[in-house]
Amino acid sequence: MMIRLKMPSRVKRRVVLICVAVFVGISALTVPAWISAVVSVNPTLRLGSTGSAVKTLQTRLNAWNVQPRVTLDGKFGLAARIAVEEFQAVEGLTVDGIVGPATWADLLKTPPADPPVITASGVVDSKLDALLNDGGPDDTTSGYYESSSAALVAAASGSDNRQFYQLGELLVRDGLANTIINLSREMNGSWYEWSEQHAPRSEPDAFILAWRQVVTTMRSVPGGHFKFLWSIYPGAATVAEAWPGSAYVDYVGTDIFDWYGGPDNTYPHTASGALDWTLHWQQTLTARPGGLDWIAQFSKLTDKPIMIPEWGLDFHTFGGQDDTYFLTHMTAWLKAHNAIGLYWIGDHVASSSWPGGPLLANQGAAAQDNTLGEVNGMGKLLGGHLQYAAVYLGDQEAISDATAQPVLAQWENAGYQLVLSVDVIPNPPSIESYSGPPPPGNKPYQLADYPNAVAALKQGLE
Repeated sequence: MMIRLKMPSRVKRRVVLICVAVFVGISALTVPAWISAVVSVNPTLRLGSTGSAVKTLQTRLNAWNVQPRVTLDGKFGLAARIAVEEFQAVEGLTVDGIVGPATWADLLKTPPADPPVITASGVVDSKLDALLNDGGPDDTTSGYYESSSAALVAAASGSDNRQFYQLGELLVRDGLANTIINLSREMNGSWYEWSEQHAPRSEPDAFILAWRQVVTTMRSVPGGHFKFLWSIYPGAATVAEAWPGSAYVDYVGTDIFDWYGGPDNTYPHTASGALDWTLHWQQTLTARPGGLDWIAQFSKLTDKPIMIPEWGLDFHTFGGQDDTYFLTHMTAWLKAHNAIGLYWIGDHVASSSWPGGPLLANQGAAAQDNTLGEVNGMGKLLGGHLQYAAVYLGDQEAISDATAQPVLAQWENAGYQLVLSVDVIPNPPSIESYSGPPPPGNKPYQLADYPNAVAALKQGLE
């Protein structure tokens, strides 16, 4: 038999209050201590936050070796948000760019004595970190920074995103939705406005941020399937301030020409005074960064295929002339590494309407003012049909339908995979549109006039 006791309402209310108090007390004891500690000291931070807590955040991100390093200015800008997202991804946290208790807790832990590099692609292997910092100069070298580019800083903040979105829409409309974008080539040299060396000292990652803005924007275009090529110049500056992370890159590459290598901008010579083709090929392999050995290792570590968007002979006084040794070894290297190669044909091949013959897989042709007829002509010279054609938007022109459409028109339904050179910002009028240092002036030659060179190319590409 159950006996029910009648409890006065006043007592009942007191019992309820006691139970609630006990529950709250127990709950407080079960909240992890780190949450209470973090919340009491470090507020939740997000894009636009400022103050000493943001400076603490920036210090901790740098302590964990998140790349690119953030400036300790107490301002939560785009660079800080990207760095936070990279850290959150590696730590298995919610990737939202907001620094709440869980993110603070991991940031405030003691990092390893030699923490691995953290980038957009995750934790970077120490070997990759070494490659990113290989060669020189780097941002600690006197004279590394050139005049700062306000346009590059603006692009890093996303101010130009609309024009890149519209470019993507134009490519889709023109049936070129699978275009490979060669984005701001040779950015580790100092000769273009978009160079990493034109970033302000206070924003050394401006090029990286601008690259990410463009890639993210163009990938958002409906119907687009764009791929992005990251191509550097051999022996120029290190690329730690130019590598945007594997998540923003589809191909890696370098430009390879048979020129320079000797003292005072000459071609190397033997003791007898002959052109030293063998020595120059060794230089082509071993240049740091961007030599062929370097790019092969970089490709392996990033798991990105290789594209050489510009390569070829050179007939200036600082060139190797009809260097069949170079052609034989270069074509063999391309095959051995399953790399895509685009021979530089500007003013070097007669135009043709013949695009026939067997497919020359992984091979293409490039020129600053490339034409369908010249690409066809290169295929005819080699006895086949090239797979790729590389063209360039004007380096000194803002991107718009009016400037891009004339370049793209002839490639609609042309039967080539298009590789389109696009700049994150235009060059000012004072900087010439030229690929490579220093400008050699006009020195046209006709490849067909050198039958040994043509034979070496054909044999190497069979």
